[in-house]
Amino acid sequence: MKTRSRSKPAPKPLLAPAFSLNGSAEISPAASRRLTRIGLIVAAAFACGLIFMVAGPHRIGDYMTETDFYGDYARGARLIEHGRLLPSRYGVVGPGYEVALGLAGFVIRDLFVAAELISVAAMTGALLFWFFTLRRRADPRIALGAVIVMAFNAHYFHYGYAATTDALAVGLEAAAAYLLLARAGARAVTAAGVVAAFAFLTRYNAIVLLPAGLIAILAGGTLVEDPAGAPPLAARARLALRFGLAFFAPVVPWVLYSLAHGGSFSFQLHHNIAYEVFARAKGIPWDTYQKELQPQFKTLWDVIRRDPPAVFSRMGFNSYDHVRLDAESLLGWPVAITGIIGLAIGARDGSLRRLWPLGLLWGFLFLALVPTFHSVRYSLALLPMYAVPAAIAIASPRFAFAVGRGERVWLKLALAAIPFGLAFSQLLSVQKEVIGQLPVEVEDCAATLRELKRPGDRLIARKWHVAFHANVEAVAFPFADSLADLGAYAHRYGVRWLYMSWPEVETRPQFYYLLDTTSRVPGLITRRATWPHPAVLYEIGPDFGRAPEWIHNDTLVALHTLRARLMVDGNNVHLLNALSTLERVRGRLGPARSAADRAVSLAPDDQEAQKTLAAVAIVQGDGAAALDAFQRVAAADPHDTEAQEGVGWALMMLGRNAEAAARWRPLIETTTDPQTLLQMLKLYHATGDREAEQRAMAAMQRMSGAR
Repeated sequence: MKTRSRSKPAPKPLLAPAFSLNGSAEISPAASRRLTRIGLIVAAAFACGLIFMVAGPHRIGDYMTETDFYGDYARGARLIEHGRLLPSRYGVVGPGYEVALGLAGFVIRDLFVAAELISVAAMTGALLFWFFTLRRRADPRIALGAVIVMAFNAHYFHYGYAATTDALAVGLEAAAAYLLLARAGARAVTAAGVVAAFAFLTRYNAIVLLPAGLIAILAGGTLVEDPAGAPPLAARARLALRFGLAFFAPVVPWVLYSLAHGGSFSFQLHHNIAYEVFARAKGIPWDTYQKELQPQFKTLWDVIRRDPPAVFSRMGFNSYDHVRLDAESLLGWPVAITGIIGLAIGARDGSLRRLWPLGLLWGFLFLALVPTFHSVRYSLALLPMYAVPAAIAIASPRFAFAVGRGERVWLKLALAAIPFGLAFSQLLSVQKEVIGQLPVEVEDCAATLRELKRPGDRLIARKWHVAFHANVEAVAFPFADSLADLGAYAHRYGVRWLYMSWPEVETRPQFYYLLDTTSRVPGLITRRATWPHPAVLYEIGPDFGRAPEWIHNDTLVALHTLRARLMVDGNNVHLLNALSTLERVRGRLGPARSAADRAVSLAPDDQEAQKTLAAVAIVQGDGAAALDAFQRVAAADPHDTEAQEGVGWALMMLGRNAEAAARWRPLIETTTDPQTLLQMLKLYHATGDREAEQRAMAAMQRMSGAR
């Protein structure tokens, strides 16, 4: 009899727990594709945001970093368009940016717009290059996280539409890193060397790509076509040689061309160190350094020899202070703290070991920036390396707090909204601040200049924005000490126009009064004056250089200077107090009261502002306002004799003589103001207070005897 075999039931599949501390390290092809699509969407949205800024509010460059565009790059690009590449122009930067700008200018005639679009393309390209580099070297989750950190960074976004060299340099560095670290084969290495050379010719500190690339190749940090393992050392050496030769292929011809056409190896970069050590550290501005200190430093050895301990101690200080400033200013502390957490996680899960060439690149780039002062735009090249550990903290499956079954949700991703949200909020606020500080007054003055200019016209200005947008030749603002010197300079170079705005008066404070058009300087005709962003476009006449009559009156010089300074810094309470006092002395009580009222409204607790207002109110006969102001000062400082005396004067003006007499009684022997003492004598005589009258008489006699 056959027995029926009983088949065993199939084992039930193991289900993922509904909750686990860590997520899955595996990533499916479908998920990888989704993450790649999201990365592309982020880059596209980033580009759209930049284009919006170019087409909308960023109509003109700022007075800070974009000054170089107006002062140098636009002029160099036009020269290149006309077939003139002058090596003598490139002492601190290479010709790469101007060549790119000149080529773009053949298509987009407005070079400012062309510069903006170069930045848009370069920064968007850098996002994509880093995404695909990290996707290949790590995984799509880390790649996407890093790209979001970069795209949400306020300064990365800002320089994505600014007319500066920074974006192009960052884009070329990203392209070189992609070719070297994410592509395999000799062709990729060759292309990486060439692109690194162009990055160097755009920003000289990109020279660090050469040693970083050579070390990465020789140490097996690059991808190879043989998936079984790294090539032998001889093969790596051949690839390193190929990379080096490719790098020098564009650089050597440029150097030879430069030497043959008046160029030299003096890159002038030692002035960055000299300014950092001997000027900025002591509060000396750049213009003063250029005028007084720069001629003393011909070479790097001159800088070191001046004070070796100061140089090396400053470099040591910068080495750690730049890290702090990168965390604080470039990243913002929420993202920086996320990155610190990511470093710990990446060290445990092996992520950082796979990405060690990026650490090498960070080290070289960081050391290249140590000699100069910290700037977020200089540190932009470091942002991709800073973004990686922040991305690891978010994208690593460790401590993911995964919930659900199948493709589970990582609760850690919800926490990422905190640093990303704060970063995006900062992005918006920084752009608002940047746009709010743009010199929009340039547009008005440039429009007037375009209407009035004649062929061959020249313009003196500290910043050359107006000259560019009006299409006239700019001439540097000289280090002149007087109107006679400035006039002689203008006539010698055939200059018809003079532009004054806050950069001109801040760097040439001896001419502050020229911002005040009521100064009426001979030979200067006001053609356009703007407000509330103060600027004046003057036409220069034959009499320019002759001093006005008022220049010999210190009061009038102070008046015009104060008016001009308040145009630049209208909320400066100290300046408002000084102007009010000056106008009161001149008998102009209306302007004096207006300045005093504004000072008090800005700083109600400022005792000098209250005293200034009270002094004007006394002269105007406004006893109530004077009493209120003096009482505020007296309440804040009961020992302020001037305020106590002022209260008495105000009470008398209001007819409250008994109160005034009581207020003044303790001050009879201490007052130092003869007018107040005389008024005390009259008051006590009128009120019949013989004892107080005699004390006042004795005090008057002592004061007369002391004189």
